[in-house]
Amino acid sequence: MATTKKQAILETALELFVSKGIDATSIRSIAKGAETAEGNIYRHFKSKNDLARTIFLNCATQFRNTMKESVEQGSGPEQQIEILIRTIFDFSFDYQKEFSFIMIANHREEIITKEMLSKPLPKDVFAKILRAGKERGVFELPEDPTIAVAWIVGMVQRSIIFLQRNITSLQQEKVIDETVRASLRMLKA
Repeated sequence: MATTKKQAILETALELFVSKGIDATSIRSIAKGAETAEGNIYRHFKSKNDLARTIFLNCATQFRNTMKESVEQGSGPEQQIEILIRTIFDFSFDYQKEFSFIMIANHREEIITKEMLSKPLPKDVFAKILRAGKERGVFELPEDPTIAVAWIVGMVQRSIIFLQRNITSLQQEKVIDETVRASLRMLKA
């Protein structure tokens, strides 16, 4: 539950952006849901895109921190990658709105600016481990490790969608195990 008007705005906007889409959500509907005046939204945010950027950064920071904490449990690059993949699945189930919004906003150039990409993001946790694995001779990677991050994250995202929509007959844990194995096979030197 929101403790401030700004928090109420952020929570309402997240809910509406995920359920209706960013374009279909008006400032008026956010204000109504947050029980505040439209002017209060503009007091905190320059525009709807600015509001969406703030939500994205909040969600991405939460996701990145979750990933960083979980990876500390791993003893080497392979185990850390496995932990990260499992963490993505867990985050997507435990924080459905936040994960969905990251996926929605991640493809919107008017929200994700070049400046934002220079800030610490979840992909950076992956890339750091992949680089360490490459240096140790554990992983074979393209010149830019973020490409390997994209391969893994894409595989995980599709697996999550298949689970959410009951497209696969496999149980959740089996899908996660298979995704981990496939990702590690792809990275092996």
